[in-house]
Amino acid sequence: MTTFKCKRCKETDATLKSRKELFCDACFIKFVSMKQRKLMMVDEFYRDHFKVLYGKDLVDDGKSKILVPFDFSSSSLSALDVLLGLLKEQNMQHRGRVGFTLELLTVFKSDEDRINIENMWKELRSSPLYDESAWGFVNYHMVNANNFFESAKELQHIVLHDQDFTTKAIEWRNESDGEYSIQTLLDRCPNRNTRNDMWIFIVKHIVKKFTYQQENIKVILWCQSMTKMADQIIGLVVKGRGAQIASSLDSENADAEYGDRFKNLYPLKNTLLSQLDAYCIIRGLDKYTLNYEVKSDLFLNATDTDTSDTKTKNIRLVKNMTINELARKYFDDIEGEYSNIISTVLRTGDKLKPPKIETSSTDNHHGSSKCAICLNTIYDDPAEWLRNIAVNRGHPVETEEEQSYYDQWKASKIGLQNEEYLTLRNHAWDNGNDIDLCYGCTINLNGIKTKELVWPKNDSEELQSVLAEYEL
Repeated sequence: MTTFKCKRCKETDATLKSRKELFCDACFIKFVSMKQRKLMMVDEFYRDHFKVLYGKDLVDDGKSKILVPFDFSSSSLSALDVLLGLLKEQNMQHRGRVGFTLELLTVFKSDEDRINIENMWKELRSSPLYDESAWGFVNYHMVNANNFFESAKELQHIVLHDQDFTTKAIEWRNESDGEYSIQTLLDRCPNRNTRNDMWIFIVKHIVKKFTYQQENIKVILWCQSMTKMADQIIGLVVKGRGAQIASSLDSENADAEYGDRFKNLYPLKNTLLSQLDAYCIIRGLDKYTLNYEVKSDLFLNATDTDTSDTKTKNIRLVKNMTINELARKYFDDIEGEYSNIISTVLRTGDKLKPPKIETSSTDNHHGSSKCAICLNTIYDDPAEWLRNIAVNRGHPVETEEEQSYYDQWKASKIGLQNEEYLTLRNHAWDNGNDIDLCYGCTINLNGIKTKELVWPKNDSEELQSVLAEYEL
């Protein structure tokens, strides 16, 4: 068997190949780690929150807090490993002093998820990879996703007009069905793509709201690889959310939607997902993943053990895949020989700027409005656009035969459901308030059979409401 030397140290046999470069295990760990560390020190603001400060440069008590959304994927595990390594170095070099502490936050949906997460966290905490002293600078939190509704000061019923695509909101009351839950919302979504879209926003809102309430947390460190960020960019374009790309990648400015209290940092955006998978395998972290399959594609001794039957079984039908999964599948397929395409997508996204708001326009009230669901800025009126490309008004009944068919449809389950919607729509248009939705959220709402959903009323008062928190 032919062996090759690592291109970095030129001494040890190479064990893996990434982007046409050969690495040994030690050099690859250093390579990935330095990529993350470099972006953590990208400017003075972030440097002051990660390095050990003295004298007049001290921030608060000398230790800033970094919020890390943690989902037990290879990305979050490798990011945590690098952060723990940096804390260990600082602790040794500065005689017990470090520059920051970590606040890890995991969002769960059900009791089953919570139990699995708790067990995996305990396994990770007791891992022989880390000294107990390393965890002295880490606090772990778990938040139930249902707090998205339970902690909201007020819930509103958002209703979409089935013909002109405008929206109204009325106060939501539910005396018969009990509390409104995340599962209730997701069950109403017509497909996996809409459910995924809603879930992504819910998790982001919970993470940012948690950070908003902790006044001394100034940085959210998102563990998103270059591959994931690239598929998100493609997904935003396909879903009609292209105007949101610039803000979703912004690490220079404070998050305006949450009071300018913190910045969003993406230190893994120069690292491919396959590289993070390989990092976890080398470090022995792959055994601590949840709902994620680590791939060993970069290793020189990797073999394809899948039979054709297994591959066929694992291929999800395209119609059942979300837009993000389709983009990820494309990037996974090309990463070996054409990984530069992934970095090109991300670099292009990084260069985008938010669209200019035409403040002089008097006929477009959406010029500076925010979407009531995703909170992103609306630059053009999606209702007007949809009215121009869609015909939603039915043809009137003209014959007795048509009337007979219509009566049968009206008495069917779909017809009864439509009657309930019309009753709700008429009530909303008589008693509700105008609200704005962006194009992407309008399309999502239009796909729901009842064209309505319950959502927190997002405003400054809602942000200040108490978020229930579980700490381990």
